[in-house]
Amino acid sequence: MNSVPPRQKIDRFFLLSGLWVALHVSAFTTAKAYSTPAVAVWTLATTLSYAFLYLLPALVPGYLLHRFLQRRGDSVAAARLLAGALIGLTGAVQVLLFADRVIYGMYGFHINGFVIDLVFSPGGIASLGASRSTELTAAAIAAALLVLQAATYYWATRRGNHRLELATRRSPRARWLLLALLSLAIGERVAYGYSAAVNYQPILFASERYPFYLPTTFRRLAARLGIAAPADGGEGVHLKQGRLSYPLVPLHVEPPQRPPNIVWLVAESLRFDLLDRQIMPELWAFSEQSLRLEQHYSGGNATQMGIFSMFYGLYGNYWFPMIKANRSPLLMDVLQQQNYQFSLHTSQSFTYPPFDKTVFLRMNPADMHALSSGPEPWERDRQNIDDIMKFIDRRDPQRPFMTYMFFEGTHANYTFPPDSVIARPYLEDFNYLAADFAGQMAQIKNRYLNAAHHVDRQIGRLLAHLRERKLLDNTIVIVLGDHGEEFMERSSRWGHAAEFNRYQTSTPAVLWIPGEPARVVRGMTSHLDIPPTLMARLGVRNPPADYAQGQDLLAPDFHRSYAVAADWHRIAYIGEKYRIAFPVNAAGVVRQEVLDSDDRPVEDGEAAKNQIRPEMVEMMNNLTRFSRPSS
Repeated sequence: MNSVPPRQKIDRFFLLSGLWVALHVSAFTTAKAYSTPAVAVWTLATTLSYAFLYLLPALVPGYLLHRFLQRRGDSVAAARLLAGALIGLTGAVQVLLFADRVIYGMYGFHINGFVIDLVFSPGGIASLGASRSTELTAAAIAAALLVLQAATYYWATRRGNHRLELATRRSPRARWLLLALLSLAIGERVAYGYSAAVNYQPILFASERYPFYLPTTFRRLAARLGIAAPADGGEGVHLKQGRLSYPLVPLHVEPPQRPPNIVWLVAESLRFDLLDRQIMPELWAFSEQSLRLEQHYSGGNATQMGIFSMFYGLYGNYWFPMIKANRSPLLMDVLQQQNYQFSLHTSQSFTYPPFDKTVFLRMNPADMHALSSGPEPWERDRQNIDDIMKFIDRRDPQRPFMTYMFFEGTHANYTFPPDSVIARPYLEDFNYLAADFAGQMAQIKNRYLNAAHHVDRQIGRLLAHLRERKLLDNTIVIVLGDHGEEFMERSSRWGHAAEFNRYQTSTPAVLWIPGEPARVVRGMTSHLDIPPTLMARLGVRNPPADYAQGQDLLAPDFHRSYAVAADWHRIAYIGEKYRIAFPVNAAGVVRQEVLDSDDRPVEDGEAAKNQIRPEMVEMMNNLTRFSRPSS
């Protein structure tokens, strides 16, 4: 190749690349997408038309570059530049589609704002906890896809094959191809719009499998045509961004004469049933002397909303106005006002999720210690506990202190030292891309149990240190998970951030509060209740409703009938009988999920919602309770 290929060869390359993309997109579909002729036709039309749309980011700059280089004149350098650009652009499309398919298969959502935030935030990629073999496998697959595009380019632009050149020459045939794709796109749009109007679920659910699928609805037109929309239409919640009003009224604080120290321990992905005599014996023994919350829920199914909710006491959707307004949690403000000493530790990062811009916004950077690279997570956990104990010994004893620790060992791929093994057999090399999740899930879960056992040892070390220094008489100790972790018990999912079932949202919760008798709380509690409980011990006289959506766990009238959990684009009602997830300001496919307490779909979702109407109204009002219309 020593000159810029003619247009017809570039057409041929993009046609072949489009077929590769269509084949890739077809892997997103399932057998249900071909269950009936109507759904099968819609699936075929969507696959082909969206394959073309996914290729547009390569098509447009590719053709523009080809035209520019042809005008500049043929040269070897120009030909190589064009080849590299077209292979790189189309290869990037293939790599992104592959990445999206992996993400969707593992977590149940496509590349979205959450994933983009993860990629571009410092520490985001590292937070995935991928093993070295996973990274190498991903690199090999990406390289293979680029090689595929390079081979396609070579075959499409080689000399000869006169018939193929004629077949792809600019002619009415190209226009007919574009017309066919346009017809398919319009057809699938109309079919989806009708399905949305009558709530025809096979097509609505099938559309969720396509990355960046943009729904088209014709509800008003359908109503004019006499097509009645079902009562349970599956609408989401749409919030207008107002001015933040947090707190609703200024805080009235009467600081205690002897403010309590606070030791706050959070373990990544620590789900409720790990609080067990065999798995976490140290924490179990401590819970026998403390307040043990046996039906406790995180405010989210991922770290961002879980940590946010336990410090702010607010629904997860308030993350976005808080970070926009640069607003720290009132709890941390009160601690600073009472002259606390801080030592904040994480075995991951404070920058992803960006807690340095929310929860710990006003903290002195010198008090924030992140061990996010280097040794294995379990080693970083151990080192952080060493450092916390040193801080406790070196602090000013005349001032109260607050220390925070985020354990990373229980995050996939679940790391632990050999002496913490309590569950065998376990998967030796947990490669996200090569693992047989269905067949090896028991071995993967055993890794998790071993990691939790090691985290428990570190918690035990710190508790023993507090006892030895006789600090427990005036130290509040909080032990929580940021969220849970599922091992396909309730769905086809592994991990978290995909569903709102108990395995992904419920965590252990152990609170040692000096002077409080040991007891077990079997009713429902939430991360949202943590700030009001602490604020009352810090002398805040306001009712919790002034600054939080939780309650004081120690109040005589404490009662919670439901919990609320959120992720990047949904919020969920979690009650004793039902779990209902709502999209919030969703730009893509909108669907409500109504499940029973065992996470099975409820046939009559509207009837279920009617049974809990007062709670649902309260929850919807709370979504905007701390915001005011912009003036």
